[in-house]
Amino acid sequence: MSVQDITTIIGALGGASGLAALVASFLGRRKIRAEAADVITDTALTLVEPLQKRVRELDAEVTRARSLAREAADALADALSLIRRWRSAIVSQVVTREQLREMAREDLPADPGAAAER
Repeated sequence: MSVQDITTIIGALGGASGLAALVASFLGRRKIRAEAADVITDTALTLVEPLQKRVRELDAEVTRARSLAREAADALADALSLIRRWRSAIVSQVVTREQLREMAREDLPADPGAAAER
């Protein structure tokens, strides 16, 4: 490109003020991009915060559910153990009816409703 071509282009752009406007528009793009990045970042943080809170709530629920499941599994294991013990005693030819009744009195709570509460 020759000097004459450059002069013609600058003249077509409106001289020095046109060139200044062109430079300002390129610099303005950077500013607009930076502002857009800030808006996107703020929006992302606004959206992520409630999700993080919900994840914490769900973690607490999972912990509680696991605890309840462990308690239920322990109660089931205890009940199966009791049933197996009683079955062995029932089919045994050496255990008397009175001994079976005594086993039942020892193994069951005094209040029938207490078993349901456990």
